[in-house]
Amino acid sequence: MSFCCAISGEAPTEPVISAKTGRIYEKRILQKYMEEHGCEPQTDHALSADDIISVDGAPPVVRPRPPTLTSVPALLSTFQNEWDAVVLETFALKQQYEQVRRELSQALYQNDAACRVVARLVRERDEARAALAALNVQVSASAEVQKPARADQMDVDGAPEPAGGDHSDHKDQDRGELSAEDTYYERAAETSRVLSAMRMKRETPAGLVTPEAWKTAREAQTVEALHTTTKPGIVGLDVDRSGDLALTAGLDNHAEVFSRSRDQTLATLKGHTKRVTSAAWVPGASGLSAHIVTGSADKSVRVWAPKPANSDDDASVRAIGWTKLCIIKHHNAEVVGVAVHPSNEYVASAAADGSWAVHSMQGETVVSGTVDAPVSRIAFHPDGTFLGLGTHDGQAKIVDVKQRQVLATLDVAADAEGDASEVNGLHFSENGYYFVTTSAREAAVWDLRKQKKTKVWDLKDLAPDADAEAAFTAARFDVSGKYLAVVADRVVVLKVKGWAQLAELQVGEFPARAVAWVGDTASAVVAATMDNSLHYYEPAQE
Repeated sequence: MSFCCAISGEAPTEPVISAKTGRIYEKRILQKYMEEHGCEPQTDHALSADDIISVDGAPPVVRPRPPTLTSVPALLSTFQNEWDAVVLETFALKQQYEQVRRELSQALYQNDAACRVVARLVRERDEARAALAALNVQVSASAEVQKPARADQMDVDGAPEPAGGDHSDHKDQDRGELSAEDTYYERAAETSRVLSAMRMKRETPAGLVTPEAWKTAREAQTVEALHTTTKPGIVGLDVDRSGDLALTAGLDNHAEVFSRSRDQTLATLKGHTKRVTSAAWVPGASGLSAHIVTGSADKSVRVWAPKPANSDDDASVRAIGWTKLCIIKHHNAEVVGVAVHPSNEYVASAAADGSWAVHSMQGETVVSGTVDAPVSRIAFHPDGTFLGLGTHDGQAKIVDVKQRQVLATLDVAADAEGDASEVNGLHFSENGYYFVTTSAREAAVWDLRKQKKTKVWDLKDLAPDADAEAAFTAARFDVSGKYLAVVADRVVVLKVKGWAQLAELQVGEFPARAVAWVGDTASAVVAATMDNSLHYYEPAQE
C-alpha cells in the first residue's frame, strides 16, 4: 500500500490521517503547517493533536526511486516539470506586470492633471499681474490729474504767457533714459513685429528668374587676381542690394570691394592684423553708401563707414572708399563670423571659444552670451529675435538673444570625426522657418517648426563624380526664399520645397568656400574660390 501526502504530493515516511477530512499527510509537514496557521491545509477546520491519527502501513512505505535522467521518459518527465514551473512563474510575472502598469497609468494621469492645474494657475497669476500693473498705471495717472498745480505753473488772470507759449510735457523726463540693452530689445521687438507681418503678406518678387531659366545657367564672368597672392584664398563673400558690389574676406588680412559694372576693385579695407574670416554689407543703404562689417582672427570686429565721395556719382575710383568707424574688441578668441541684424542698426559676432555678442554700429556691446561648444558660424533669423550658431562639434544651436538661452540643439554632423563634424555653412531662409546647414559630408534643410531635417543630401546626391577630397563648404538661400545654392566642388542650384536640382555649375580647379545671390530677383549667383577668383553664373539670355 502506498500513500501520498496532501501537501507535498510525495510518499510520506510517517503518515498520519485527519479525523475530520480523512486526508493523509506527512506528520512533520502537517505539524509545521498547524504551528503557522492553526488549521488543516486547504480547509478552515481547526485541527488539534487528538484529531491526528497515525497510520501503520503494512508493508512499510517505500520511497520511490528518483529518476536517474538516463532514459528518454525520465528526461521528458523532468522537462515537463520544468516547463510547468516556467509557465506558472510567467503567469505570476504577467499578473505583477499588469498591476504595475495600472499603477503607472494612474500615476501618469495624476501627473498630467497636476501639470494642467499648475499651468492654469501660472496663466491666471500672469493675467492677475498684468491687470494689477494696468491698474497701478491708471491710479498713478488719476493722481497726477487730481494733484493741484504748483504756484509757478498756475494760469493767473493778467499774468504774462511764458515765452513761446509752449507747455512742455515732462513725461519723458520722469520716465528716464532706456539702457542700451533695453533699447536693443525694444528695437528688435519692433523690427520682429513689422517683418513678421510683412512676411505673411509676402509675394513673389516681380521679375524673379524662373526655374526653367535657371536650368540654362552657365558661367557668365570670372574675376581673377583679387587680394594678394602671398596668402591666396577668399573665405567670405557678400553682395550688396544693388547686385553690383561684391565684398570679399581674404586670408591676406584684408577685405575688398569689387564692382562688377566697373570691372575693378574699388577699395581694399586694411587694418586687421590676421586673416579676415567674414564680411557683410549693412543693407540699410545700397551701393557705395552702405556700411561694412568685418570679423577677423585677430579677435576684433570692425565697422566701416563710406567716404563722403561715395555718394557722388561722378567720383573717381581713387576717391571711393570706406573708413574705419569703430573697432569692437569684445572676444578673447578668433572671430569666426558676423551677422547684421534685420533692423540694420546692430551686428552680431561669434568667436571660436563659444562666445557671441550683439553690438551697436557705434561699437557698444549691448548683449553677450556663451554656448558650450566652439562656434564656427553665426546667422540672424530673419525676424532678428534668434541667432543660429554652428559649432565645431557638429551641432546647430538656436539661441534666444533676450533670454540668452539655447532654445534648440540640432544634430548636424555630431557623429562625424575630426574636421568633418564642423558646421561650415548656416543660413536662414526669408520665409522664417527654413534654414540650411552644411558639414563636410552632408547638406541639410531644417524646418524650425518641427526642428527636423526636411531634406538631406550627401556628396553622391549632388556631386556623384566628385573626388574623395571634395566636401560641402557653404549654402545660401536667395532673398525671395525660392532658390538654394549649395557649394561642394561645384555650385548646385536647387528649387525650394520641391528640392529639384536646376543647375550644376563648375567652379574650376580650386575649391569654393563662399557663395552669394545677386539682387532681389535671383538674377545671378556668385562663388568665391581659393585662388582669389569670383565666378558669376547667370541663366542664358534668350
